[in-house]
Amino acid sequence: MSNRQCPKCGEEYSDTYRTCPFCEEEAAIQKGKPLRRRSGKRVEKRQRDSSGGAGGVMLLLTGVIILGVVGYVFFGEQVADAMGIRSDPVQVDEDPAADPDPAGPTEDEPAQSAPDSTDQPPAPAEGDQTNPSGEDAPAQPDVPPEPAGPLTLSQSSFSIAAGETALLTTSGGTGEVSWSSSNENIATVEGGSVTGKAGGTVTITAAAGEESAACTVTITGDPWVSSAKLSLNKTDFTFGSSETVQLKVKGTDSPAVWSSANTAVATVSESGVVKWAGKGTTTVTATVDGQTLECIVRGK
Repeated sequence: MSNRQCPKCGEEYSDTYRTCPFCEEEAAIQKGKPLRRRSGKRVEKRQRDSSGGAGGVMLLLTGVIILGVVGYVFFGEQVADAMGIRSDPVQVDEDPAADPDPAGPTEDEPAQSAPDSTDQPPAPAEGDQTNPSGEDAPAQPDVPPEPAGPLTLSQSSFSIAAGETALLTTSGGTGEVSWSSSNENIATVEGGSVTGKAGGTVTITAAAGEESAACTVTITGDPWVSSAKLSLNKTDFTFGSSETVQLKVKGTDSPAVWSSANTAVATVSESGVVKWAGKGTTTVTATVDGQTLECIVRGK
């Protein structure tokens, strides 16, 4: 079995037909009488129709794809927004400090080797006077601290009544300050705070290290009378010009208040030193711990 080509319409048909079936069908259609055949094969026509249908489907699919791509390009964002399915791409922050070439150096750029710790200069030790350039930094001169000065009290003498309190402060000196009273029956002291107890005179002393400072405090009021037996080292003496005599109170460490009844004959200092002033006789008195002690002094 082989195919023939119709010289009239140019279609190919099987040689099982005696005449061209395509021409016969055209003639029958024009006459309004469909042609019915029981034999013969229109192989070429069927193949052409089959191939033509497949080609049409492919063209249709191609057109649909092209239209879809064009529509997505021009209207894809609007459609996605309308359907609520649009999602923004995740923004990846680029670290400006990141290495732009993580793959390493190129052939034209030599690889940077890690610095050898042995090539680094050692860090200067604490107190090292060497600067980073390797040169010796100028030594800082040792500035000696300013001296504290001698120990002094805020007052050298004052007077308060019995029962009252006054404050003494110190300046200068070094070390912890300790306080003491020459007679705690007359006045006490604690941390520089002086409290009067009874009438009389006491010496308040502040000591720090090897230094000390004293303040004479007079307490007014009923005098305190010591029950101790007090006495002077001299009760009667005669001396001439240019002579001095030291009087002392025995039986107490309290300071005495000294006085002379006639300074034209003899004078007496705060420490009990008697000086000749002229010829005659006078009385030198020491008042201490509520007791009065007298000494007769004769000038020749």
